[in-house]
Amino acid sequence: MKNHKGFSLVELIIVIVVIGILSSMFMLSSSESLSNASANNIITNLRNFSMAAMAYYTDNIDTFGKTPNKTISLSDVTPYMHNEGNVPDKDNYIVKNSSGTWWAGYSVAGIADGPKVRGKLQAHAEEYGLRGSGNDTPPAKGVTAYYKSTDKYVWIQIRSSRN
Repeated sequence: MKNHKGFSLVELIIVIVVIGILSSMFMLSSSESLSNASANNIITNLRNFSMAAMAYYTDNIDTFGKTPNKTISLSDVTPYMHNEGNVPDKDNYIVKNSSGTWWAGYSVAGIADGPKVRGKLQAHAEEYGLRGSGNDTPPAKGVTAYYKSTDKYVWIQIRSSRN
């Protein structure tokens, strides 16, 4: 009887099939993880912009006392961030004043893997107080409806006037 070195064709095919099954399972789980990470990144950046806007407000409180509906720009806020606003998709973020209420917003219209990320944002909406709108106008004062995956913008309230 001869001793053969190497693998038989059947053994090789079985190994390839097992590797294919394992890699497809990994691909499915990594896709879900990437969507969750993207949604968490958006929420974290919105919260960072919120804190930076409050720091800006605190430093300029005299100006805001004279003009309560003063609008701040993103460039005003970014120097107050720990990374000075070095956010990869910074152009998708906006800070707006709507009737004395400040909002930090993010355009979810063009994000990669949009439906999954929007679904994750909707799942976290109540927990983080995320609101939604169909355009770049923040929600009206007193709106309690949370972000829905069909909304084009996700908003988080920064500050509200006492009026």
